[in-house]
Amino acid sequence: MSEQQAVLFSELSCGDGHRIAIATLNAEKALNALSLEMVDRLGAQLDRWEADPGIAALLIDSVGDRAFSAGGDIRRLYESMVEHGEDENPYARDFFSREYRLDHRLHNARMPVITWGNGFVMGGGMGVYQGGDFRVVTERSKLAMPEISIGLFPDVGGTWFLNRTRDNSGLFLGLTGAQINATDALFVGLADVFLAHQDKTAVLDELAALAWAEDRDARRAQIDQVLQDRERRRRELLPPAQLEPHAAWVAAVSACATLDAASAAITAYAGGDPWPQRAVATHSRGCPVSIFLAHELNRRGRGLALADALRLELVAALNCAKYGNFREGVRAQIIDKDNSPRFAPATLAELTPDIRQQYLTPPWGDAPHPLADL
Repeated sequence: MSEQQAVLFSELSCGDGHRIAIATLNAEKALNALSLEMVDRLGAQLDRWEADPGIAALLIDSVGDRAFSAGGDIRRLYESMVEHGEDENPYARDFFSREYRLDHRLHNARMPVITWGNGFVMGGGMGVYQGGDFRVVTERSKLAMPEISIGLFPDVGGTWFLNRTRDNSGLFLGLTGAQINATDALFVGLADVFLAHQDKTAVLDELAALAWAEDRDARRAQIDQVLQDRERRRRELLPPAQLEPHAAWVAAVSACATLDAASAAITAYAGGDPWPQRAVATHSRGCPVSIFLAHELNRRGRGLALADALRLELVAALNCAKYGNFREGVRAQIIDKDNSPRFAPATLAELTPDIRQQYLTPPWGDAPHPLADL
């Protein structure tokens, strides 16, 4: 498949003359992982649709049943990190800068945006998904920010949207890489509405039958009515809660004043439920620098606007690409698949103040921030 086909664009005609724009991620074998070319094509098409007053709303979905998008194109990032080492990495800078710009644009789009989060919604896919005014989960949805396993951190706006979760439970998700289903995504505030995946065509038909209002907020209300009416008919398909039974523990972890206290609270879990057991295991194996960044950016991100959060994330992301842990994590998990990353430092106790500061210092020196104009 060529990159030119990696995102499909179409429009659905409405009875009143408006059109619904549809962007479909089309890299099924790669679980619709976002490449730089996909980011650029989405951004360019968004330019055209936003300039067209005939577009009433935008739906972003994906091909296949396995994933909305399981992350970013980390294989290509890995190649760039191998090539450049600790030297300036133009590809990493372009990828993260343009990806974050796209995420910011979706949050501020002229038209209402529906993101159809069927299957895996992870990492870079979460960045696009969270840009929706209506974040749809289905019976197959599996949401996660699993970056601590590969030497990165919850980026693509995670500093902002994980901070907006119930009881700051997003911090727990970032520190553990825990995967949640539709029921828990609704519970913590990372999704808005539950629909059966098979109902997507019917939902589009109902939206196409609307007499669209001209005001954006009024259009949002029209979409909300359609989706809520459909959700009421499908509540019996919601999967059993995984996080909610442990909500008090998750809230307690997320309320800890320090990273050391939060890590201790996570690893102190001694119950027999497989869901928290997996979260504890992933945290225990995670990259210490990544765990630090997940905690520190969540702390710094409280009260930040999305643009400021993305600017903060770009500093950390480029330093992750520069200093080796991200490269090592991808090597172990994706390239060699030995699942034995050699992270440095190897423990949270070895994270010196100098190492912490290293990852939070702009790698471009006194030059303007690449996202200064957001």
